[in-house]
Amino acid sequence: MTTFKHSGATGDLVFSLPTIRKMGGGILYITPYHLQRAESIAPLIKIQPYIEDVIISDNLPNIDVDLDKFRQYASHHFNIIEAHLKAQNLEDNTWRDGWLTLNKKDFYIPYTYSVINTGTNYLDPNFDWHKEIRYLLTISEKVFYLGYKQEFDKLNTNEAEFFDCDFLTAAEMIYNAKMFTGGYSALSTIAMGLGINYRMVQAPGHTCSSLLMEREKIVNICH
Repeated sequence: MTTFKHSGATGDLVFSLPTIRKMGGGILYITPYHLQRAESIAPLIKIQPYIEDVIISDNLPNIDVDLDKFRQYASHHFNIIEAHLKAQNLEDNTWRDGWLTLNKKDFYIPYTYSVINTGTNYLDPNFDWHKEIRYLLTISEKVFYLGYKQEFDKLNTNEAEFFDCDFLTAAEMIYNAKMFTGGYSALSTIAMGLGINYRMVQAPGHTCSSLLMEREKIVNICH
């Protein structure tokens, strides 16, 4: 059984999954830089068919694959999935069709909704989130904000509702939404991985916030 180790941020963990899949899967050890986030993302990672187990620990056995090597190939202008693959001398484009799987079949909300998340890093301070919410309300009955409550409060809006959940529930919410709009965050990474169409608020000067796929619409920067 192949063992993998990753100590990166939550989004980087999700970006590492195509590499784990390409290498046949196995057990992922997360060295928690932030225990609560590691515990929140672990259930989503664990249900992937190529993941045997997810273990959060600072006490690691001998590890076969150090996924942290991706940092040698990552920059503000480098696709983070490709950085993980390149670090392990791999090539693979199947991730472009999505690489996250959801097992739950009975997810149901009795009205249409969209989901937003501003993110906390690499923001566009000039993006009009109020305008975006109003647009989403033309295609859905409600808009939910997933993420940190303090970031939601900064929006100062009564047109969207805050929804608190772990990453697995967030993935289910995003997958079943009419649309997801997000800044550069773990939740936008999940939207990318689910293989859905989504709207990206790209961080100016940081093209790694985008995978530049056909199902991605950049809503704040003209190319």
